[in-house]
Amino acid sequence: MTLSEDFWMRIRTPGLLVLAGLVVGCAGSPGPGDAGYPYNVAGDYSGSLTVAGVTMTGTIQVSTQPGGAVTGTVSVNRPIQINGTLNGILAGDQLTVGIAYGNNPATGCSGGTMDGALTISEHGANISGAVKIADCGEILDATIDFSR
Repeated sequence: MTLSEDFWMRIRTPGLLVLAGLVVGCAGSPGPGDAGYPYNVAGDYSGSLTVAGVTMTGTIQVSTQPGGAVTGTVSVNRPIQINGTLNGILAGDQLTVGIAYGNNPATGCSGGTMDGALTISEHGANISGAVKIADCGEILDATIDFSR
């Protein structure tokens, strides 16, 4: 073995250890939308929307993108049928949402919105919280409670 080969053999192992340490150190904890994030909400949920003492049931299908952007669909199916789209942002255990929906058979309006900050249980098993509904020029308080 020559001096040059011996030199490279001696620095190779410590160099690889330093490189491995840098990679692990820079990886950090998973963020919203990353696999392993404790509050990801990707998946199918069923539950209720309660407005003015009337409880309606439905489903939400949600996708979470890296960085915490959230999109999905909302379908209220009892006692009336209302469909909408969900857009939001996930930060910590909070999901700030905007839901735009089409025709509301209960009011006859051609569409409305729901906006609010929802709380997510660990592992995304439950999404719940208060929302404000804007429908036919009225603002209504409501609560959402959906689980998977």
